Amino acid sequence: MNTIGSNLFMETLIDEGVTHIFGNPGTTELPLMDALVNEDRLNYILCLQEAVAIGAAEGYAFASGGVGIVNLHVTPGLGNAMGMLYNSKRAGTPLLVTAGNQGQPGHFHEIILWDDLAKVADPLVKWSYEVRRVEDLEHAVRRAIKVALTPPTGPVFLSLPGDVLQSETGDITGRPTRIPTRFPAEASAINKAAKLIGAAKRPMIISGQGIFRSCAQDELIQFAELIGAKVYGECASNAWSFPVAHPQFSGDLPRLARPMRKILEEADLLFFVGSEPLVLSFPPDVHPIPEKTPIVQLDLNTWDIGKSFPVDAVLYGDPKMTFPHLIREVEETLGEAGRSRAQERRAVVEKEAAAFWEKTTPMMKPGEESKSGMSRTAFQAALREALPQGTAFVDESLTTGGNGMRRAIGAKTPDLFGMKGGGIGMGLPTALGVKAARPDQPVVCVSGDGSAMYTFQSMWTAAKYNLDAVWIIANNKSYRILKERILNLNRKSQEFRKFVAMDFKDPELDFIRLAEGMGVTAVSADSPNDLKSTLNEALSSGKPTLIDAAIDLEPLER
Repeated sequence: MNTIGSNLFMETLIDEGVTHIFGNPGTTELPLMDALVNEDRLNYILCLQEAVAIGAAEGYAFASGGVGIVNLHVTPGLGNAMGMLYNSKRAGTPLLVTAGNQGQPGHFHEIILWDDLAKVADPLVKWSYEVRRVEDLEHAVRRAIKVALTPPTGPVFLSLPGDVLQSETGDITGRPTRIPTRFPAEASAINKAAKLIGAAKRPMIISGQGIFRSCAQDELIQFAELIGAKVYGECASNAWSFPVAHPQFSGDLPRLARPMRKILEEADLLFFVGSEPLVLSFPPDVHPIPEKTPIVQLDLNTWDIGKSFPVDAVLYGDPKMTFPHLIREVEETLGEAGRSRAQERRAVVEKEAAAFWEKTTPMMKPGEESKSGMSRTAFQAALREALPQGTAFVDESLTTGGNGMRRAIGAKTPDLFGMKGGGIGMGLPTALGVKAARPDQPVVCVSGDGSAMYTFQSMWTAAKYNLDAVWIIANNKSYRILKERILNLNRKSQEFRKFVAMDFKDPELDFIRLAEGMGVTAVSADSPNDLKSTLNEALSSGKPTLIDAAIDLEPLER
């Protein structure tokens, strides 16, 4: 049967199991939009800015366990998406990003809106290609999805010239290809790792999002309890890898080299699993990994294994498949006496972790429940009380976040979606994608006010498709994180306690009117009691809702 490239593209996506496209179309995408007129197997989610489309597709990919599909328009559309695409690269998000390009007869003449899109996207994706013949279109899409989903997962890009999308072609002829990665690490490597672990007196585990992707949390808990290790989350963690409430968990590592090294120096063996250990905010002034400490690393991402430090025992394999073998080997290596010593060590580790959380767990101070303007800890404690069990939580809290926030929400939220790359603005659209993938699960997002303004168009998409998540804006009327960091320069801002271009005043941002203007219900919450009641009402409403939460942190100005 004769058809055209846009129909073939759509049918290939459907055959690959795709049900949602997040995009912002233009002229070169019109053949695809025309093909979707009477198509009910694909849901096209319109986003009013390209960064929103990327963020929403990222949330959808993580929440669904599949690939997120993004549809952009020519060079300006791809350019608008690049900041959020960087986050997807750092998070290893499996995305297929497509952009319509001008027809190939105009490329030589460099007509308006044309550019070499594959080259533009290349630094931020695993594979980037422009499809120049309709005969290659189907397999290019299938290859792209295969590459995106194969560890190390990540975004891929296809440029789709307008003439290819409108060229005549036939029906799909291929089928999906997936690379099996459910295999354990090699036996001799497991044996070597077990001997190192068995000899350690102060082992430490650093876990990351690879545990979430492997669904290996239960196995990691069993392993950690067996060896009595203190457990940390990777810095900039964007998924739960270990229960926050577990007595051996001691929080996420800091993103500064010297404080990180101070923690890691406590160990005589470091076990990295599914983590990118060195996601630092600034260039290191010391190497954060102690040079002589033995290291074991378990991961499917070969790039991260030994990337910035030597590894003594490399376990290349799937964590869930590897842990049962490793646990058996370690049990044999330890013997009865070694297992007894490990449990004694575990008791010490639990006391140390408890002491850390006693200082970190957010608590409401007397009188704060009704006080206008919430402190960091009051905001976190109110969320802990108000969140329903089973909430999916999208965390872009920044200066109202950290270990205190994770401790507050950990017992209520089985699913965490956080920021890995550091480019702000991911929270609002990520919640869109999570809600699209999990319509029956309550979804709550916390975003800073500055971050929210990067992708506030997300509210229109939420209203359009009734994606009934709740967005809480932690509103401190400033780029608070910049104020805190500029003081560390110990220069003029510290001397005069004045901050240039870091406040949202004169005029203030009116998030209530902004949200209502895009069709979303919006309410304010000035106190912890307000936040608890408005969040409960919002989650019960069945409608997308924004809560403007007044945050009153300790003043930095004089």
